[in-house]
Amino acid sequence: MYKYLYNTHQILSKEPIEKDEYRALEAFEDDFIYYLYRSDSLEGVHMIHHESFLKAHHITLEEMFSLPEKTEVGTWISKHKLIGVNLNKSDLNFLTKKNKYKVHVLGLGDVGGMMLSGLRLTAGDIIDEIGIFDLDSMKVKRYVYELNQIRSLSSDQWPAVFGISREALFDCDAFIFTASSRIPEVGSEIKDVRMYQYEANKKIIQSFVEQAVKADYQGLFLVVSDPVDLLCRAVLDFGKGHLKAEQIKGFGLGVMHARACYYSEMCDCDHYIEKGRAFGPHGQHLIIADDMSNYNEKKSLALTQKTVEANLDVRAVGYKPFIAPALSSAALAISDCLRGKEHHSTTYINGVYFGCRNQQIGDHLFAVEKYHMPELLMKRLNKTYEELKKFAE
Repeated sequence: MYKYLYNTHQILSKEPIEKDEYRALEAFEDDFIYYLYRSDSLEGVHMIHHESFLKAHHITLEEMFSLPEKTEVGTWISKHKLIGVNLNKSDLNFLTKKNKYKVHVLGLGDVGGMMLSGLRLTAGDIIDEIGIFDLDSMKVKRYVYELNQIRSLSSDQWPAVFGISREALFDCDAFIFTASSRIPEVGSEIKDVRMYQYEANKKIIQSFVEQAVKADYQGLFLVVSDPVDLLCRAVLDFGKGHLKAEQIKGFGLGVMHARACYYSEMCDCDHYIEKGRAFGPHGQHLIIADDMSNYNEKKSLALTQKTVEANLDVRAVGYKPFIAPALSSAALAISDCLRGKEHHSTTYINGVYFGCRNQQIGDHLFAVEKYHMPELLMKRLNKTYEELKKFAE
């Protein structure tokens, strides 16, 4: 048995690590432990929590962790972030994250333009350059002029913005899809705008997924257009096995969390900002939990309803609600995702892209928080999961 330490970080393995793999250790997060093994049946890299995996590796894990007598390995693992690495299907290079990303953006509408402004202002530390494309070439020229003129004396990290051709869209590390069909005008009788857009946006995204497949695209495919969870599943289906589930992420939940924070005091839930969580889609099946340690169903449902209807408040005063979504769900969340920080986005769960708080810890590997779910909250989560799953069947 080998136990490798890189500063305070740990790798536990019965397999020796090659010298050239030590370069990957520089990407280690200090609160993760990696367990290396070999298998022909399991995936390459994954969080360890499945009962079948624990059963198969029970004795080995107990030996490696040198657990106190009568301590169950499953109980110990539940308190730690343990990642399994199947050396038959992966290597330690998955741990490396880029110092800076080359990002390409499709779509320069209201959301796309505002998101780009946010990325230029806040993401210079993690984004090196931003290529932009839109069918309207004048929009491209406008944003190249405008965004490259945003800077201050207090920083020298400003990602360059330049126009690209459609053919070059997937020559990047992260592709952001913000193209969208026409949003209903203010005053429209359509209440759930995101579902109205689904069929139209699904047709738009298909051709770009096909282009990504032809380009053998290996980077992140980030969806901002509504409804992000359903469009992520469409990307996976259109990708026909060429795009991995972990490459695809949707960014719509960030603004729902931000809205819940804004309305929390009005709903007697000011504790939400510190103790609450947002789950699920950006729409009517959203789930807001007021407090993960002391869950109150009544307060949570009231805050959820207020959060879901927040966009109607903006429409009621005569404007389309796109500023907060473009910044909270897209610009700020995407930059934190690339940095490896916690953010709100979708994660893939058995056929469904489900929004939650998570973080990128390696190439296409994302870790989520663990909770002791109250029964009432679990029922809400299962209901939303089943609703989303209908679209995958």
